[in-house]
Amino acid sequence: MSGKSERPFLNKGTEQKRSKLKSAVTFLAQLVAAGLIVLPTAYGVHYAYHQPAASLHFGLEQIEYQGLIHLERERLDPLILGSLPKNVLLVDLDQLRKLVETESWVREARVRRKLPNRLLVSISERRPAAIAAIDNELYVVDAEGMVLDPHGPRYHSINHPIVKGLRNVARENAREDNAQRMQIYLRVLAELGDSGEDYSQLISEIDVENPERVAVIPDGDPIHIYLGNSNFLIRYQTFLSQKDLYDRLKEQYGLIESVDVTYDNKIIFHTPQEKEEGTAPPPSGEQS
Repeated sequence: MSGKSERPFLNKGTEQKRSKLKSAVTFLAQLVAAGLIVLPTAYGVHYAYHQPAASLHFGLEQIEYQGLIHLERERLDPLILGSLPKNVLLVDLDQLRKLVETESWVREARVRRKLPNRLLVSISERRPAAIAAIDNELYVVDAEGMVLDPHGPRYHSINHPIVKGLRNVARENAREDNAQRMQIYLRVLAELGDSGEDYSQLISEIDVENPERVAVIPDGDPIHIYLGNSNFLIRYQTFLSQKDLYDRLKEQYGLIESVDVTYDNKIIFHTPQEKEEGTAPPPSGEQS
């Protein structure tokens, strides 16, 4: 009886051993198969990144640009090529993006690889908004006051008044100050143009040096007309309503240094003799 009872137990133990052995063999086979895949891949990656011969296959041959309008690739190529490794796979795309965005015309850039040997640089350019007088020189600036280029014949289509009062970028907080002042400039421009008659065409310069005391300078008459910090259109129309008085005072004194329209109940015409002023109330129904 004992012999018959032990046989099933032995068969069961043998089957368990066979099952474990089979599992071990299967696992080993899977491990070998994975190694056959991973090792060549790892070697290929190592080869591509580190072997000198890989530079022949992944060496940079071309940079493609998208979105260039005012910015020329001749300004970007030296900037980029002087900092790139020979192997496209070794290019730090984020670092290259930041480098491209140091160019004043570039608002935003994106960089990606086009294997085996090209880079694609997509650019969103800043847009010229005005001509600015900074340190006695004229520059093209965008809506944030970013200096884009020295002014030249290629920018003849920008026919807005010159903006004065922007700061040299070398000065502390210049970028923030210029952005604020450009917003005021654009507000003045919009208000003067938002009427049946586009008064902005009568203006040669808008001075935003003091944002609380904005001035416009008429075309052909170098005089500051101070409009304050709001209601620019109404205040300029107030000046126009007293243009005859301005002309008479100018003839009388030979020169009017400035006109102040920032008050609610009067206009002040400053003459070279500070003690002598011509004043006039605004027209009936007009408010500054």
